[in-house]
Amino acid sequence: MRNKIEFYLNGKKMSVGANYAKMMLADYLRYELGLTGTKIVCGEGDCGSCSVLKYFPNNNFGKSYFILINACITTVAQMDGSSLITVEALEEDGELNHIQKTFHQGHGSQCGFCTPGFVMALAGLAEKRKTENALSPLSDQDVKNALTGNLCRCTGYKHIIEAGKNVDLEKVQLLKDRYFSDAQENDLKNIYSTPVTIEGEGFRFYAPKSIDDATRFLADHPDTKIISATTDLGVLHNKRKFKIQNVVSLHLIDELYSITKDQNKVSFGARVTFSALRSFLKTDVPEFSEYIDIFASPPIKNTATLVGNIANGSPIGDSPPVLMALNAVLEIKNNSETKHIPLKEFYLSYKKTKLSPGDIITGVTFDIPSEKQNFFALKNSNRKDMDISSVSMSMLIDWKNKKDLEIENISLACGGIAATVLELKKTQDFLSGKKINTQTIEEALEIFHTEFTPLSDVRSTSSYRHIVLDHYFRRCFSEISKGSN
Repeated sequence: MRNKIEFYLNGKKMSVGANYAKMMLADYLRYELGLTGTKIVCGEGDCGSCSVLKYFPNNNFGKSYFILINACITTVAQMDGSSLITVEALEEDGELNHIQKTFHQGHGSQCGFCTPGFVMALAGLAEKRKTENALSPLSDQDVKNALTGNLCRCTGYKHIIEAGKNVDLEKVQLLKDRYFSDAQENDLKNIYSTPVTIEGEGFRFYAPKSIDDATRFLADHPDTKIISATTDLGVLHNKRKFKIQNVVSLHLIDELYSITKDQNKVSFGARVTFSALRSFLKTDVPEFSEYIDIFASPPIKNTATLVGNIANGSPIGDSPPVLMALNAVLEIKNNSETKHIPLKEFYLSYKKTKLSPGDIITGVTFDIPSEKQNFFALKNSNRKDMDISSVSMSMLIDWKNKKDLEIENISLACGGIAATVLELKKTQDFLSGKKINTQTIEEALEIFHTEFTPLSDVRSTSSYRHIVLDHYFRRCFSEISKGSN
């Protein structure tokens, strides 16, 4: 058992106790180590100024490259077993590296406060492309996608994007080659193989190596919270609405990073990130993969887990409506049993679920839509990218006769319209066994709108939510009808 958090920072091994482990990573870098290139602006993971690069043995990408994360909303403790790179480490022989020079020469910076975050995002993109031996010139869209999580208030994005496109990948030296030796990799494996527990004033952190150890600990310490990426809890901590203090991390448990496909069934563990699942589902469930594209920013997707999104219980959570429509089933373990609960039965009321003290959601399983089915996943928000949903709707149609548009069963879930993500049971029941035509759709919509009474809030009004979902409903069946002709 270890009593220190161990990780590598710019090639140097770090070993820290409770006082540093409980700090937010960005604060630790800036105020304890003097690495002030990592900036703090929003404290919410929205602006990218705090971006650093992280390698972790179970990064789910199948390649050993550094990925972009937000340092402002994650604790130092969560870096255990990782290798980190900050903007200070990009320099080569005391000079700016190629990416930094390109950014500077392309006038990609004015005040410079956001600049390190943009440079780190481009460094992460270069690391990925070089590791995969994809050395073709970066396109406008490549750069935009990589910089989605970075905001600039003064420069304007034209020069930033042009600077990114001017990066010559042949001239970029792999950070892995500079800062990640075989000896470091072996040491990280040793670190990763040993559980850790640390305690200090107002902070207790436990990371077990098995689910059984985790459930036993939770049974003995019911006041403990499970943390994953803290993309939500980190924000609450920074805004002083919640304090991260008694926590269990599951980051050392190998099986929770698993994503498998067995015939038509996909199963993934509690530590699987949005980025990892997006990549995995590109071919089999492209609608889900494309939906993830507009969920949060790359650094958030690189760390946030779907199980965390589910357990959070937010009625505007992005993944629950999709997984609910896909009839996903949760695997839940505690100290005495394993339970399997359909996601449709999981939410009881606002932020209240069927989880009991000591329960851990260890995995999720759903069936891949078949050729006799149609699946849709739609989201509306004030901004296309990186925004909380106003409403979302997912629909899975199982056809009795697809050519004649006769429905066998339908699964319909919406978010942002009630205290929980909502399954629209009356609409489902009405449409089951029906042939789709204009009259059926109109009759279904009359029932549809009686099943929810959304609130008006800062994101949208109640009437707007009704209008958008009405449009989504019609759009799905319109696209199906066009495809059947």
